[in-house]
Amino acid sequence: MALLGLLLLLTKAGSSAGLSTADPEPSSVPKPTSVTVESYNLNPVLYWEYQNMPKTPVFTVQVKTYESAVWLDACVNISHHYCNIFHQIDDPSSPLWARVKARVGQRESMYAESKEFTLCKQGKIGPPALNVRKVDNNIAINIFHPLIVINGETLGAMYDEDSACYAFEYHVYIRVKGSENTDKKQVSDPCDETQCELSIPVSSLNAEYCISAEGVSGRWHVTTEKSKEVCIAIFNRSIKALCGQKRHIGDETRLKIHVGCHLLPAVGPGRREGAL
Repeated sequence: MALLGLLLLLTKAGSSAGLSTADPEPSSVPKPTSVTVESYNLNPVLYWEYQNMPKTPVFTVQVKTYESAVWLDACVNISHHYCNIFHQIDDPSSPLWARVKARVGQRESMYAESKEFTLCKQGKIGPPALNVRKVDNNIAINIFHPLIVINGETLGAMYDEDSACYAFEYHVYIRVKGSENTDKKQVSDPCDETQCELSIPVSSLNAEYCISAEGVSGRWHVTTEKSKEVCIAIFNRSIKALCGQKRHIGDETRLKIHVGCHLLPAVGPGRREGAL
């Protein structure tokens, strides 16, 4: 009976020890909240919120990718509430997870984890840059790929023929100022590592054309932000030559020349050469 009692005591003790190991006491340090990954132009950053504490907390961030399946440190003992995780990502087309914990003094919180995030699919992309000028009887448009800027450093244009994540087809919108009609062109070629090009014929002289563009990724269903309109005034050279001259002409022609000469200075010195 004495031996049986001893075995029962040992069994209860082992059972209690097992429960203690499996269910540790909750940490007295609160976890970070609102843990989210955001990305702009392939620059991923983990953000979180944290409540006010008597002592200043510091945070450690870890990232796990689908390929590695291992948590790796991204930021250690930082005081601000964000961490750039760009250098922990091997493949922007694969899922990743990020987590963050707080430390106050010698005590640490449990980790708070973000939702799954895929850079190519959920990241936001800024607008392409445009250069618009007149060449002969056409408007030449250069569409510059968005730039990848990490911590203030430009790493290059967002373009890679072998990666769908970096490749966009551009939608270019052309309208004559004052008109409600907009013409849409799709551009995927010719393109190189910095830009795509488009040339459109001038359909109407003595008019101002306004151009804007956005990039579209068919595979990831991602659309970039739309660029601001770039406007260029196209005038007949004969009108420019007549400005300031008195000629015996009809009222209708005189009106056209007057309007053209009135609009010409509004083009501005930097745009006048391409506008005429």
